[in-house]
Amino acid sequence: MNDERTSKPFDAESIKRRWPVLPDSMIVMEFSGRGDPFFGGTADDRPLGVDHRLLSPPYTESQIAIFVNIEDAFEASCKIANRRTSSILGVCPTWGSS
Repeated sequence: MNDERTSKPFDAESIKRRWPVLPDSMIVMEFSGRGDPFFGGTADDRPLGVDHRLLSPPYTESQIAIFVNIEDAFEASCKIANRRTSSILGVCPTWGSS
C-alpha cells in the first residue's frame, strides 16, 4: 500500500514505534488554508466523518469517524472522495480517553 501523495510506502509499524504508548483512538483530519480565521487567516480544517466524507460545519461529535488503529485510519483516508486540492491529511491520536 502506498501513500499516493508522496509515492512512499505506508509503514504502520514505523509510525507505531514513534509512540511510546499506542493511542486509545484517533481521527483523520484534513488541514487546509493558512492561519487562524479569527486573525484574518484562511484555515479550514475538517474531520473525516462516519460516512467516509470530510465534514463541513456544522457537524456533531457523533458524526466524526473514530479509529482504534493507524491501519484503519490510513485505509479510510485513501477513500476520501471530497478532499480539497493542496490539503494535508493527518491523524490526530488521543491517549487516556477511556
